[in-house]
Amino acid sequence: MKGMTVQRLLTFYEEPIEQFMKQVGKDLMAGVAQDESLVRSAQSFVRNGAVQLVHYKPVQHEADFVVRDVQDAYVHISFYEESSCSCSGRKMCRHQAAVLFYFYQHMNSLSEWVKTWRSHADHQSIAAIQKDRTPLAWEQYASTLLNQLVMQEHASSFFLMEFALGDYKRQMQRIRPLEREWHVLFDTSVTLMTLVKLWPTFNSFSRENERGRVRYYLDETIQELKHQFKQLQQQPRFFAADPFYERIERYVRHLLTDAEGYFSQRSALYSHYWSELGTSKHAREKELAFLEAHFETKDGNSLLQVRQLFYFQLGQTDRLLKSMTKIPTDEVANYLSLIQFSLEEHQIEMATQMFERLLPAIEEYLDTDTRASRLVYTLRYIERQLDLSEESQAKFYRMLIPFTLEPFSNWLIDQERYNDWADLHLYCQSGITYAETCGLEIVKDEAPFVLLPLYHMNVMREINEKKRDSYKQAVRYMKKMKQLAKAANETVYWNHYVQEIREKFRRLRAFQQEMEKGNLSL
Repeated sequence: MKGMTVQRLLTFYEEPIEQFMKQVGKDLMAGVAQDESLVRSAQSFVRNGAVQLVHYKPVQHEADFVVRDVQDAYVHISFYEESSCSCSGRKMCRHQAAVLFYFYQHMNSLSEWVKTWRSHADHQSIAAIQKDRTPLAWEQYASTLLNQLVMQEHASSFFLMEFALGDYKRQMQRIRPLEREWHVLFDTSVTLMTLVKLWPTFNSFSRENERGRVRYYLDETIQELKHQFKQLQQQPRFFAADPFYERIERYVRHLLTDAEGYFSQRSALYSHYWSELGTSKHAREKELAFLEAHFETKDGNSLLQVRQLFYFQLGQTDRLLKSMTKIPTDEVANYLSLIQFSLEEHQIEMATQMFERLLPAIEEYLDTDTRASRLVYTLRYIERQLDLSEESQAKFYRMLIPFTLEPFSNWLIDQERYNDWADLHLYCQSGITYAETCGLEIVKDEAPFVLLPLYHMNVMREINEKKRDSYKQAVRYMKKMKQLAKAANETVYWNHYVQEIREKFRRLRAFQQEMEKGNLSL
């Protein structure tokens, strides 16, 4: 029968449609991913006008509909019997649901029906989760919420996703156990299972500003997890929580070995776990055995440095040092992090041995990497806490010469190698002001005569500027040289030097005048 509309059909079949909708509410379970997807798709068909009445048979109480999908689906509705669909899917497919929703939206609010359906299921699932407290129950609820609130609508933009995650976290608090001793364990588990679920999405963001925001989000989250690991370690561990602790360990390992991208964040999370929470010797030995059977992650990152963390934690110094051979320059920063960690654990001797083993790679890094200057402060901070041999100290300080002379200068002073100190600054053409920051006053007291060449170089530099102010500065330096020569009892040498300078620059009248004012002769 053509010319029939849905509104007119409802005058005859409103009661059967209501019965159909009640049955749909019973058959479909909110919280089950497949059913959630079916309801979302059916809503989308109705919202986009994809459902159309094709034919009505009043005698048989039947109607045919077409649903515009990737391939058109034809739904046959018998108002007092069962319906069917050409998609040959499940008993209640998304196309049949779309037709029922199409009817229902002319009777009541479809969005309210969906909200009530989900709310009823949420109350049931929350009660079930609180009664049957298991990691799997938490995972399923978290997965459902992530699909509803985050993945479905906001997976295309991390900025939108980050906003939706706030709502997701608030919703997850509904299943948080009331007992205080469960709170940190719940928060830790939820954060980790959220990372596991979202991680593939992180790699889909290609714009650099979004990737930068993802890195910031991960760094903040990992620091929060580090704090939670420490809290869990400090609180008593009860028997009922054992499955959750085991699942946490599995999450951490999965993110390291099976996830892809953002490896520095993944390895940092893994290190924090095994440093703060996974402190059992037996557990560490078991994990090390696993790592030794797997040389790299799924995305091709080496697990060597992760194994070295366990060598350190288990006190296997020989194995640790033996593994530190042919270190690539791009891994220097990671090894320095390990050394800093050993210092935090007051393992000075082990940190010193690792640093000395790392010196060749540090030297190559400083020579070749354009970002090397950023690492100098960290290197100096670490070195001050170590007990390096004199040979290693000298080698390290020489590496820093292109960036700063201060460490090597101070070391030479400590060794009373004043001639070498003066030669270093002469070679590097240091200005007097900079040399003063490197211990010039100490050298002046101990070996004044060795400083004369350095001062002479600076005098010549000022004279060559050919300006009155520069001449005045040159004479000031010469006055200091006069004091040095007097302290070294080199009167004859000094007077001869002044005469030579006067003779050499006799054409520079302004300079000659400044020399006269300076009264430079002894």
